[in-house]
Amino acid sequence: MIANGEPVMLPPGTIQVEDLVLEYPVYRHLVLDRCRALLGALLPWLNPPFRRVLDRITLAIKPGEVVGIVGLNGAGKTSLLKVIAGLVSPTEGAVRVGGRVMALLAMGVGFRPAFTGRQNLLIGGLLLGLDTRDITERMQEIAEFSELGEALDQPYFTYSSGMRARLAFSLATSVPADIVILDETLATGDARFISKCYRRLKEIRASGRTILFVSHNLGEVARITSRVVLLDRGRVAFDGDVFEGLKAYVDSFAAASPSVTMDPVRSSDLDVSVRVQDEEGQALKVVELGRRIAIEMRIASRLEMGESFVFLRIIRMESNELYAYLSARRWDALRETPTRWDSVYVSAGVTTITWTIPYWTGGEGGYFIDAYVGPACPPESPDVAEGRFWHKVARIESSYGNAYLRGAGSLAELPVEHVTVMVAASSVCPKPGTGERP
Repeated sequence: MIANGEPVMLPPGTIQVEDLVLEYPVYRHLVLDRCRALLGALLPWLNPPFRRVLDRITLAIKPGEVVGIVGLNGAGKTSLLKVIAGLVSPTEGAVRVGGRVMALLAMGVGFRPAFTGRQNLLIGGLLLGLDTRDITERMQEIAEFSELGEALDQPYFTYSSGMRARLAFSLATSVPADIVILDETLATGDARFISKCYRRLKEIRASGRTILFVSHNLGEVARITSRVVLLDRGRVAFDGDVFEGLKAYVDSFAAASPSVTMDPVRSSDLDVSVRVQDEEGQALKVVELGRRIAIEMRIASRLEMGESFVFLRIIRMESNELYAYLSARRWDALRETPTRWDSVYVSAGVTTITWTIPYWTGGEGGYFIDAYVGPACPPESPDVAEGRFWHKVARIESSYGNAYLRGAGSLAELPVEHVTVMVAASSVCPKPGTGERP
């Protein structure tokens, strides 16, 4: 910033981003397009095509703010941090920072595999702007925080991913700086060390330093930051309150999720669909913990199938682990000894089964729903060999209203309040001698 011809120094910890644009060339032919990029400095019309990564971003961050930057993969989060840290020059616009910047954009960048951990601390410290004397004075503090013990004098290539995370984080957060930039720094490491990192970040925050924090773990963002910036395709889609920002991020993630595909095994006589809805019957893509919802399954059949074993299987998208089953009498069977088969009468026409769930208990993340329809079978020995699965007929995102629970998980049976079964009359006339079951 310049006033009256003289540069104006920003207060330490201040960040000003104005109309920032960042573009990268698209190399379709590695050698040819690189030559075109070099010649493009003199002859702009020869430049290869460009991909805009950051599109007219404007931000003002005050000293002492802890800002979480969230967004889908490819939204421009790391690119924005690189420009603020001075590692990449912007195509257009301006970025001004006040004070010293410490950026940890990747764990262990610059560390040499054959060198010991202690030697790598010296190298890493020099890369972060410290001199040898400063690093030597801080070596004991860094070693104690990392808790690597004798491993600090062992070659770096012998370290596990958790040990490497300890070494890099311990060094980066020990460097004196007015602005601390962290990009997915808590993605590795055991739970106890991650808890220790939280305490270190709180100490940095309490000291009044500015922190920019990128993470896909919404729990980390909620517990550490005081403001959230949501990036969407290189633009600022939200800037403000942490809770509202995380909610906007979850909504954008659900909107960007690819549509689910039905099991290719289908026939003209049977079709199945599933949807998650609220109390008013409106379809939901995001469900908050504790919310009352209904899961509706529609079976459209040209034939009368009679007593059938019907259930839904809810699966965690991230781990592909089973979360819960839903069937007509699943909840009753958990509380008492089954006295009859767990079946539903599927007539010709449309049969609708609705599970009313007074409190959604699913942990945060994505869930797929599989559907199954097959012959009735004894509850003590269910047999799914003769039926048919429809995989991923629906999907939902689970979120927490309480921001401090972000990132947490849960595994519990869904507390179904009641199940209703409705049968709509078919437009197809039944064969003589057959009809709907009374």
